[in-house]
Amino acid sequence: MINTVLAIGFDETKFNWSDLTPISIEHKKVSDKIEQDVNKAIDANTSIIGVYVSHDIVLSSGLIGTFLTIDAASLLGNSQVGQDEQWIQNAAQLRDLLRITRNLKSDHKEVISKTLGEIYYQLYNAIIAATNRQTRVILVGPGAIATGFIAIRANSKIKDYLLIANTPEIPAIIEAIKFMGCKIIMNTKENIHPLAELALATSALKASEL
Repeated sequence: MINTVLAIGFDETKFNWSDLTPISIEHKKVSDKIEQDVNKAIDANTSIIGVYVSHDIVLSSGLIGTFLTIDAASLLGNSQVGQDEQWIQNAAQLRDLLRITRNLKSDHKEVISKTLGEIYYQLYNAIIAATNRQTRVILVGPGAIATGFIAIRANSKIKDYLLIANTPEIPAIIEAIKFMGCKIIMNTKENIHPLAELALATSALKASEL
């Protein structure tokens, strides 16, 4: 029974959660105490942990691409119409990032620090802690999916408790999801507010349990 959601990393200022679902929600920012916050929430019977990190495709692809033998251009996929210059910049940035991270892939903390940022290693630990306690974690957006990808590489047994709410059609993300083997609850492929994606996914999950 889903009764409460802990939302980590979401911006709550531009979206009214109650417009989409009556399920109660608590918000937390990513911090060095996030694993402790997650454990406290689970102890208080929180049903779902929602995670949002970033929609930065370069950083997310850099984290995922560290563990793949795929070049930067192929990880990003084709340029969108009218965005060739931005795509070239992204590909160059990702190529430079991969030169660093692929030498660090045995150290998850270093790889996460070089891509998403050092604080997100705490989130990685929090995801593992929650799923080890058999609490479902919904990943929203590229950064969260990339973090979940690394968490599964650390412990493949957690995949049954990792769920995906949005799957951008980017080769790096597609490859990550293929490796993870997690359930996709709601594949919007739309550019909507991350909290709306979490609300819709949570509601869909609750409906499936009725």
